Amino acid sequence: MKQLIPLSFHHFFDVNCYLIETSNGFILIDTALSSRRDELEEELVKAGCTPGNLRLIVMTHGHLDHTGNCAHLRDKYGSKVSMHRGDVPMIELGDMFYDRNILLRMVFKLVTSILRLGVTKFKPDILLEDGQDLSPNGFDAKVIHLPGHSKGSIGILTPDGTLFC
Repeated sequence: MKQLIPLSFHHFFDVNCYLIETSNGFILIDTALSSRRDELEEELVKAGCTPGNLRLIVMTHGHLDHTGNCAHLRDKYGSKVSMHRGDVPMIELGDMFYDRNILLRMVFKLVTSILRLGVTKFKPDILLEDGQDLSPNGFDAKVIHLPGHSKGSIGILTPDGTLFC
């Protein structure tokens, strides 16, 4: 890891995004809500991350405040999107609570429509597994499966002990 650039978005749905500069380009961990796209892209440009050098996007889980800009960034920057297979149905179906009770699903749909939080469906390029080495993707780190918040929640552990989760 050459440089860690924290990208924080402070609003109703706080989410921390991390941009890691490697010798081969950039790795982005989480992408915020789609409503924060302009701010995220401004931060990427400030850090020197431009189309063609964002190599990998890693999702710590499938909730829309973490995946909101995945499809857009993949298309614009030419990057690969990776996540644990346990959360793939969330983004393929566009339903964060696909495996929860009907009442929770109805509340989620109501809240997202009131707040105008669009869900962009997409398919990840890389499915991550517990213990998987990310160095073939230019990131000296490994995947730690941390189910609980969601079935596919993961952390990314670097050799120096930094855990992104």
